[in-house]
Parts: sequence; C-alpha cells; structure tokens
Amino acid sequence: MYTIVMEKECSCFKKSGLDNNMTFESREDMINKARVLECRMNQEFCMTHFFEAVDYGDKIVIHSSLRPDDDEDDDHIEDARTLVRKSVVTIGFDASETPPKGSGGN
Repeated sequence: MYTIVMEKECSCFKKSGLDNNMTFESREDMINKARVLECRMNQEFCMTHFFEAVDYGDKIVIHSSLRPDDDEDDDHIEDARTLVRKSVVTIGFDASETPPKGSGGN
C-alpha cells in the first residue's frame, strides 16, 4: 500500500475538500496523484504557502513552507488567480470540431 500525507493542513487545504492520508494500490498511481496535488495546490491555493511533494519510497509527504515576501513594491502586480479570472482565453475541448489532418485524430 502506498500513501500520500499532507504534513500540515493549512486553512486552504481544509477548505479544499481534499483528503489527507490517501492510499493507493500502486506506486505509479501515488506519484501521479502527488504531482497533480502539488501543482494544483501551488496554483489554486491562497499563495501564502509553497507546497512540495517529497518521495519517501512507499509514502509521499507534501510539505508546506511560507512563500517569501518580495522585497520590491509589488502593489501593481496582480496574483496569478486574479490574472486567470480576467483572462479572455478559454482552454477546452470542442467535440464538434474536426482535428486538422496529420494531427493524430481520425
């Protein structure tokens, strides 16, 4: 059995609905899930912490540390979540579209 453990449950983690102490049948499943969690938490959470998944063999622990404050005056710079919300770009899959020739589609 393989496990992913969140070292410290910050308020964002608690509000997210994600489970702590997840178990997996295969090491590959555990690693894949940890990568997704690490990326998702670093992009979607409040940006107070930085999350890093560390592999200990049959267990991966997701550690958190405070993000360092920038030394510069960044009042004019928006955080990543605000920029994504304001973006006019939509990424998605439109099943009604036919893929271009030679793209690997039908």
